[in-house]
Amino acid sequence: MDFHDIDQLIAAFYATISGPAGGQDWEGAKPLFHPDARLVRTRLDEEGRPVAFSFSVDGYREATAPLLAAMDFYEYEIARRTVRFGNIAQLFSAYEAYDRPEGGRLLKRGMNMIHMFDDGSRWWIMHVIWDDEREGVRLPQDLFAGEAE
Repeated sequence: MDFHDIDQLIAAFYATISGPAGGQDWEGAKPLFHPDARLVRTRLDEEGRPVAFSFSVDGYREATAPLLAAMDFYEYEIARRTVRFGNIAQLFSAYEAYDRPEGGRLLKRGMNMIHMFDDGSRWWIMHVIWDDEREGVRLPQDLFAGEAE
């Protein structure tokens, strides 16, 4: 993998979370993330209030592996907007998740906001925060219009 290539890093990011039940590539994900990286899952609680759960890379694996142990899960990027400035980049990466790699049932759609850092030798994923579509929250259509650099 070319760690200088954001496209390859993001393809690997989605590939590592995808797979048959229990088939995620947790070890393959580790080199994508900076040692200080955080992953933040957001959702609404039972009363409809926004909540956020923040994890280290290992903490995310520990929290997520049991959920995916009994379910086929394939997540794909469907659109991206990238803004780069110096050694940083912010990606708005829209996704869809399915229960099979091709022709499966749509499980969810949403947005990953991915912050990246180029340390002079490679790009690192520093932070990922995401939310899923739901009633009243849809992916912005202008995201599908193309890239901004």
